[in-house]
Amino acid sequence: MIDVELPRLADAEVEGTVGRWLKRPGDMVTRGEPLVEVETDKVNAELEAPADGVLAEVLVSEGETVPVGRVLARIDDRPGPPPVATGIGGR
Repeated sequence: MIDVELPRLADAEVEGTVGRWLKRPGDMVTRGEPLVEVETDKVNAELEAPADGVLAEVLVSEGETVPVGRVLARIDDRPGPPPVATGIGGR
């Protein structure tokens, strides 16, 4: 799994607000493809996928303000199709 963290978008910034997710969990993503819009006091930016894979989970909701370095999402970068979820006991 690859963590997608909130980077420092400007020298004095210590936090950012997730504006809008451009991809949803389960979507295929390509390295460099825009994933999410982030807003700060000084800049608005689209964060790009750091790797090819499947957007496995989104950890921060739209409108939520988080500190720099916080993990926003995770990308499953394992080759092949994503694992199939099973019920309790593997059924």
